Amino acid sequence: MVEVLMTCSGCGREIAVEMDRAVLRMDVTPRPEAELLFCCPRCDLPSVRHVGAELLTLLLFVGVEPVCLAEPTLPIADRPPTSVPLRHDDLLTWHEQLRDVDSVAPWVR
Repeated sequence: MVEVLMTCSGCGREIAVEMDRAVLRMDVTPRPEAELLFCCPRCDLPSVRHVGAELLTLLLFVGVEPVCLAEPTLPIADRPPTSVPLRHDDLLTWHEQLRDVDSVAPWVR
Protein backbone atom coordinates (compact mmCIF):
# COMPACT_ATOMS: atom_id res chain seq x y z
CA MET A 1 0.00 0.00 0.00
CA VAL A 2 1.33 3.44 -0.98
CA GLU A 3 0.80 6.39 1.35
CA VAL A 4 1.54 10.07 0.80
CA LEU A 5 1.87 12.57 3.64
CA MET A 6 -0.37 15.60 3.07
CA THR A 7 -1.84 18.42 5.12
CA CYS A 8 -5.64 18.49 5.22
CA SER A 9 -7.09 21.77 3.97
CA GLY A 10 -10.08 21.33 6.30
CA CYS A 11 -8.62 20.49 9.71
CA GLY A 12 -4.98 21.45 9.04
CA ARG A 13 -3.59 18.17 10.38
CA GLU A 14 -0.89 16.16 8.69
CA ILE A 15 -2.42 12.95 7.37
CA ALA A 16 -1.29 9.87 5.50
CA VAL A 17 -3.33 9.57 2.30
CA GLU A 18 -3.68 5.97 1.14
CA MET A 19 -3.42 5.91 -2.64
CA ASP A 20 -6.03 3.16 -2.98
CA ARG A 21 -8.53 5.61 -1.43
CA ALA A 22 -7.44 8.63 -3.51
CA VAL A 23 -7.65 9.63 -7.16
CA LEU A 24 -4.64 10.82 -9.13
CA ARG A 25 -6.05 12.97 -11.94
CA MET A 26 -3.91 13.78 -15.02
CA ASP A 27 -4.40 15.24 -18.47
CA VAL A 28 -4.18 12.91 -21.45
CA THR A 29 -1.42 15.07 -22.90
CA PRO A 30 1.75 14.39 -20.91
CA ARG A 31 2.48 17.16 -18.41
CA PRO A 32 4.72 17.18 -15.35
CA GLU A 33 1.81 17.87 -13.00
CA ALA A 34 -1.39 16.30 -11.74
CA GLU A 35 -4.00 16.63 -9.00
CA LEU A 36 -4.57 14.34 -6.06
CA LEU A 37 -8.17 14.10 -4.85
CA PHE A 38 -8.76 12.58 -1.43
CA CYS A 39 -10.89 12.76 1.71
CA CYS A 40 -9.31 13.41 5.08
CA PRO A 41 -9.57 10.28 7.27
CA ARG A 42 -10.06 12.49 10.36
CA CYS A 43 -12.55 15.18 9.29
CA ASP A 44 -13.92 13.49 6.10
CA LEU A 45 -13.67 16.71 4.07
CA PRO A 46 -12.67 16.37 0.40
CA SER A 47 -9.39 17.96 -0.66
CA VAL A 48 -7.55 18.59 -3.92
CA ARG A 49 -3.78 18.96 -3.94
CA HIS A 50 -1.45 19.87 -6.79
CA VAL A 51 1.16 17.16 -7.43
CA GLY A 52 4.45 18.31 -8.91
CA ALA A 53 6.73 16.47 -11.29
CA GLU A 54 8.89 14.76 -8.66
CA LEU A 55 6.02 13.30 -6.62
CA LEU A 56 4.10 12.42 -9.78
CA THR A 57 7.08 10.47 -11.11
CA LEU A 58 7.39 8.56 -7.84
CA LEU A 59 3.68 7.73 -7.73
CA LEU A 60 3.69 6.47 -11.30
CA PHE A 61 6.90 4.51 -10.67
CA VAL A 62 5.38 2.61 -7.72
CA GLY A 63 2.34 1.68 -9.81
CA VAL A 64 -0.35 4.22 -8.94
CA GLU A 65 -2.85 4.24 -11.82
CA PRO A 66 -3.89 7.77 -12.79
CA VAL A 67 -7.27 8.78 -14.15
CA CYS A 68 -6.49 10.51 -17.46
CA LEU A 69 -8.92 13.16 -18.60
CA ALA A 70 -9.18 14.79 -21.99
CA GLU A 71 -11.16 17.71 -23.30
CA PRO A 72 -14.58 16.69 -24.56
CA THR A 73 -14.72 16.11 -28.30
CA LEU A 74 -17.47 15.51 -30.80
CA PRO A 75 -17.98 12.10 -32.40
CA ILE A 76 -16.36 11.83 -35.83
CA ALA A 77 -19.75 11.92 -37.57
CA ASP A 78 -20.56 15.30 -35.95
CA ARG A 79 -17.25 17.02 -36.70
CA PRO A 80 -17.09 19.49 -39.58
CA PRO A 81 -15.54 18.08 -42.74
CA THR A 82 -11.88 18.77 -43.37
CA SER A 83 -12.29 18.80 -47.15
CA VAL A 84 -12.84 21.84 -49.35
CA PRO A 85 -16.36 23.28 -48.91
CA LEU A 86 -18.95 22.54 -51.56
CA ARG A 87 -19.45 25.41 -54.03
CA HIS A 88 -22.35 26.27 -56.29
CA ASP A 89 -20.37 25.17 -59.37
CA ASP A 90 -19.77 21.77 -57.73
CA LEU A 91 -23.52 21.28 -57.36
CA LEU A 92 -24.10 22.23 -60.99
CA THR A 93 -21.44 19.76 -62.14
CA TRP A 94 -22.97 17.01 -60.00
CA HIS A 95 -26.41 17.80 -61.40
CA GLU A 96 -25.06 17.49 -64.95
CA GLN A 97 -23.45 14.13 -64.10
CA LEU A 98 -26.79 12.84 -62.78
CA ARG A 99 -28.58 13.73 -66.04
CA ASP A 100 -27.73 10.35 -67.60
CA VAL A 101 -28.73 8.27 -64.54
CA ASP A 102 -32.01 6.40 -65.13
CA SER A 103 -32.41 4.58 -61.83
CA VAL A 104 -30.66 4.16 -58.51
CA ALA A 105 -30.32 0.83 -56.70
CA PRO A 106 -30.14 0.83 -52.90
CA TRP A 107 -26.80 0.15 -51.30
CA VAL A 108 -26.35 -3.41 -50.16
CA ARG A 109 -24.20 -4.12 -47.12
